[in-house]
Amino acid sequence: MKPSNLEKKQIDLINESLCVYTKCMHCKDLYMKGMLCFGDVEEFVDDRGRSCLFRLKEMCHELFRNSDAATYREKLYDMTVGYIFHQAMILRENLYQLEYYKPKCDIDTNELTIREKKIFLEMEFLVKKTERKLKQGFKETKLLLKELVEQLKDLIKLYKDNYLLPRFLFEHEKTLTMIYGKRNFNQLLNDLYKDGRRLLMFNAAQSYLESEYYEIARNIFQKVTDLDASNRLAHFLFMYASAFHFFYKNHFLRAYRYVENAMGFDLNDNDKAPYLTALTKLENEIKKDMTRSRRP
Repeated sequence: MKPSNLEKKQIDLINESLCVYTKCMHCKDLYMKGMLCFGDVEEFVDDRGRSCLFRLKEMCHELFRNSDAATYREKLYDMTVGYIFHQAMILRENLYQLEYYKPKCDIDTNELTIREKKIFLEMEFLVKKTERKLKQGFKETKLLLKELVEQLKDLIKLYKDNYLLPRFLFEHEKTLTMIYGKRNFNQLLNDLYKDGRRLLMFNAAQSYLESEYYEIARNIFQKVTDLDASNRLAHFLFMYASAFHFFYKNHFLRAYRYVENAMGFDLNDNDKAPYLTALTKLENEIKKDMTRSRRP
């Protein structure tokens, strides 16, 4: 199965949203340590299309802004991202002023005329005002991002039938757990899949298998069977994926054994039938390769 263009765009949107959150939190940490520079913020937000927040804003506009098919949750997400972008650009401008103009205020006022001292004091006042605005800007942006990731959970649930979603959640579990916490992430999985983590892993393995990533698929199917030994379909698909994996590694004998085991495995006919044609073709191909390898 090949994912649709819309499915890819939905996953890209989720991925860019995670990037926006982690980049902003990184900038906030640097700010708290007094180490934040304008270049760091440029990776988070800019007006030239090089930042993750700019990309996310454009993705939302493309998918939701003028779409009759977009749900109210998607349109709300578009509005939230747009507002965050606006606030982040203000934050960016404040940081620019401090980085490029504050050092110039650090001069010996004894050398200044009365008029120059007045100008200096006005600039000093503006710098302090900008510092307060920057601090407040980070607070507001953090609150908005907290709202964003809560809305993101609703989008993930909305896209639960997306063919690519289980694989994405499996690959980004660490980031998602960092953002939501282990308990809330597990609750999200339970909301998406009736068997939570086990079904997530199974669906992710199936996605890898259908994309012909046989080694990754077999490894995950094996983990599924370790968690649930009664899952006979996972056992079968482990053998199926292993047969193709070892075939493409030129380990023909091992591949042939997995083919035989899979074809002889006791499994419901409806579950097994979609894979039998491919297994038969693979069996014949292995026999040919093994015959060729025996020739002098």
